[in-house]
Amino acid sequence: MSHCFATFQATKCVRVIATRQPSIALFERIADGKDSAALNELESAFSPHYAETMLLPSLPKSAWVFGPGAGYIMAPFVYMSPTRFSNGTFGAFYAGLDEETAIREVAYHRGLFMAATGESATVLEEQILQAKVTAELVDIRGQTAVMAGLYHPSDYSQSQAFGLTVFAEGHAGITFTSVRRPEGNCVAVYRPKAISDCRQVRPLRYVWDGRRIAGWA
Repeated sequence: MSHCFATFQATKCVRVIATRQPSIALFERIADGKDSAALNELESAFSPHYAETMLLPSLPKSAWVFGPGAGYIMAPFVYMSPTRFSNGTFGAFYAGLDEETAIREVAYHRGLFMAATGESATVLEEQILQAKVTAELVDIRGQTAVMAGLYHPSDYSQSQAFGLTVFAEGHAGITFTSVRRPEGNCVAVYRPKAISDCRQVRPLRYVWDGRRIAGWA
């Protein structure tokens, strides 16, 4: 398949995660992946039971990242989650290329979840991460009309098939126009080592009024 590509060189990206999201602290305790004892501890931390729902056993050691911030980077590659450009058989680090886009993307999905579970009014505690992406990504930005199936607001069947093709071809990921904020852009990165300098920058709170995400601060 022929693709257009965009090159990112230490480009800032922003990710929003729930404060309660499980940490992967072991990746941060290992400095560079050369400590075999620590690696053995890391592998043994994930039991066969967890292996059924986690991606780490299928992610080559050579793809792992370690050190400060590595837990944030590795989390989406460890915990299985079908998304727009992944069917759940491989991980993807999603981020907006600006803060507002990242916030709006996550607000949409948090709202869907809260509505589906019938939650009463509450505040959702989140945190904003900032990182850098260095990779050549398949570029489908600005193609929302031509590639409408990849941008469907709720049906991910075509976009997941596209993502699987991109992943199988060995590409580092995809950059695309935000569906929830069309003036913004996002990345879905398939290689942990394409992400660096990932750190928490500030807390964020979504306000759920019992029907919708009414705002954030």
